[in-house]
Amino acid sequence: MGSESNSIGHDFFQAILQGTPPGAVYALVALGFVLTYKTSGVFNLAFGSQAYISAAMYFKARQEWNWPTVPAVIVSVFLLAPAIGLILERLIFRPLRTAPPLSKLVVAIGLAVAMPYLFDIIADFHPQSGATPVGVVPNGAGVFYDPFGVYAFSRNELVDMGVAVIALVGLGALFRFGGIGLRMRAVVESPRMTELNGIAADRVSALSWALSSLFAGISGVLIAPRFNTLAAADFFSLMVVAIAAAAVGRLVSLPRALAGGLGLGIVIALLNTYLPRWSDTHAWVKTVQDNLTPSVPFVALFAVVVLVPSIRRSREAGDPLAGVEPPPPSQRGARRDPRSKLISGVIGAVLLVIVASVVLSRGDQLWVYLVTQAVVVSIIFLSITVITGMAGQISLCQGAFAAIGGFTVFQMANRYDLPGTLSMLIGAAIAAVVGAILSLPVRRLGGIWTAIATLAFAFFVDAVVVKLPFVGGGNTSLLQGTVVPRPVIGPWNLENDKNFLVFVTVLLAIVATVVIQLRRGTFGRTLIALRGSEVGAGSIGISAGQVRLVAFAVSGFIAGLGGAVMAMSQRNVNYSNNFVPFSALFWMVIVVTLGARTVPGALNAAAAFTLFDQLILKGSLFAWILRGQSNLPGFFPISSKWTFVLFGLAAIQYARHPEGLLEHGMSGRLIPNRLSPGRLIPGRGSSPGVAAPATAAGPTEPTGSARSAETAETAETAPASARAERRQHAAASGAAETTGTAATGTAAADRGEPAGEAAPDSPSASASVGSEDWIS
Repeated sequence: MGSESNSIGHDFFQAILQGTPPGAVYALVALGFVLTYKTSGVFNLAFGSQAYISAAMYFKARQEWNWPTVPAVIVSVFLLAPAIGLILERLIFRPLRTAPPLSKLVVAIGLAVAMPYLFDIIADFHPQSGATPVGVVPNGAGVFYDPFGVYAFSRNELVDMGVAVIALVGLGALFRFGGIGLRMRAVVESPRMTELNGIAADRVSALSWALSSLFAGISGVLIAPRFNTLAAADFFSLMVVAIAAAAVGRLVSLPRALAGGLGLGIVIALLNTYLPRWSDTHAWVKTVQDNLTPSVPFVALFAVVVLVPSIRRSREAGDPLAGVEPPPPSQRGARRDPRSKLISGVIGAVLLVIVASVVLSRGDQLWVYLVTQAVVVSIIFLSITVITGMAGQISLCQGAFAAIGGFTVFQMANRYDLPGTLSMLIGAAIAAVVGAILSLPVRRLGGIWTAIATLAFAFFVDAVVVKLPFVGGGNTSLLQGTVVPRPVIGPWNLENDKNFLVFVTVLLAIVATVVIQLRRGTFGRTLIALRGSEVGAGSIGISAGQVRLVAFAVSGFIAGLGGAVMAMSQRNVNYSNNFVPFSALFWMVIVVTLGARTVPGALNAAAAFTLFDQLILKGSLFAWILRGQSNLPGFFPISSKWTFVLFGLAAIQYARHPEGLLEHGMSGRLIPNRLSPGRLIPGRGSSPGVAAPATAAGPTEPTGSARSAETAETAETAPASARAERRQHAAASGAAETTGTAATGTAAADRGEPAGEAAPDSPSASASVGSEDWIS
């Protein structure tokens, strides 16, 4: 008995020591993430990309250029990393300083996609399998020390742990005793009030970004030797793990972030130590070990975000002097000229007919495949239109919903020999159920935390669910290329590529029509009212939880349907190429960049996602114009990485134009809206930029539920500055409590009540009213 007890104690101590080095790695990145959030106010999902750039630069300097360690560290960590931070602060985030937190999050997601590929292009860096940087200390992976006689630490591991402790002490001293730490936090809260005290807010903000980027560089260089191959996706996954540690301290507590990182590493080591003991006698334990251990960080992140009350109730602080700047010209109450809508609709329909005719009559196998993929991706992207454009939620797990549809098609056909069309509907239904269940714990979260919770769910699916035999097929099925059959519908055999293209085009038309009707109907208007004011919507009987549940379910159904069709199109699920979380991240970037609120926005985003590389980067369009591939300039073909760079950087515009580049560029003439009397809009009867003064009591509002829906619609369609102007006007006239604008949600949050996804945080915050009914 005593021997067994000693063995358990020995293994327990060994597991703690074994889990400390990887825990230190998690803690190191978590500390950097907390530093970025604490000193910039940005939930910087591009932190992992910054770490990747420094690691890749260190690799080139050491392995390819044969530099000594010290110069390589100086260039990659102390020069390049702070320079990146200064560039990001000056060119991107300084103009967005007063933007809503959710807008900054979308911009950070775009940077997370674009920055690694931009560095690869500029530095001509090509990751090589099995080739990673050496550590910063000589023979760091080959020399070990065993101070306790239980577990031997490598030099690299000791450096990681030492740097994590030094970073905690240094950052803690900076914020507790240093004046610069107080100034950094003050600039995050209110740069204008900071400047009133004689502090140069721009310089402090630049220093904050340089310091946080320096920390990203240190993390990247120290962590790189742990990877078999330097890949941006691996650094992003590591960052998601670190967010779980940072979330323990609500992104502001450095000691808790360190404890969270170490705790994750130790818990994983304990599971790996004790679960194998019982796997020989209990077969199910082996399944738990294989699937639970990789998912611990993502389960922990989801649990912390959903269950910790302080996070559920948290809301971002706003600058009390944000209203001192004059607002930009408002388009409140504007809608698109019907003639402009008609012309754009006719042009779009004619182009679609021409493209379809050419592809079906003269298209070769490549172009039939590309156009088919564009149509299929359009179906998936319409799920983003529902959840983001209509419901105002940033969901980063649409790839997981689509993968569920693809896996279901395979399992139904392989195990039960069901027809493809029935399997497709079953897959979509399962995805809808999963989406509805997921909405239950996240429905009360704020905008940023909803995005993080769905991201954690996506990584849980990636780490665990796809490996289950009844989902991904285990070790011998889908992931190794099992064929997914195409259906036969009556006399039409969809094995023929052109027949399948016609089938998916009809399916897209049906889904698009459903989305349009949902947007125009009661469901769409309910979402508008809910975004305008959750408390106000509740006062007329709208249940926020039920509406968001339906939105997640509908979005999951459409994504699952698209994933099922994609699997049939490619005759393979191809999970690693199609549905991994990093790919789904790019889906969100490209849709919100071009337009997440309308059906044309999703269709154009799908066309760009699928055809941009072939048409532009490979030069097919220019070859057609120049009458021959041989007439193309010598710089063709261009690297396909430019697709991620261009659309990732284009996401920067989201904070200024959340309606998307497509809708912003095609806004057409503006005419007065009946919902905003007294306001003259450029286009009819006024000079551009001139508005008639409103009455002292403000616009006359309808009563009852119509008032709530219509004023919420007006709130949604006005820019943030216009809504701030409306709040000030309402407060001056004593009518603040009667409006259905985002002010109600803000007041509710101040009272401790749950606020809606309204106002600045909503991706639907500044479209024109015309975007509500412009769908063709």
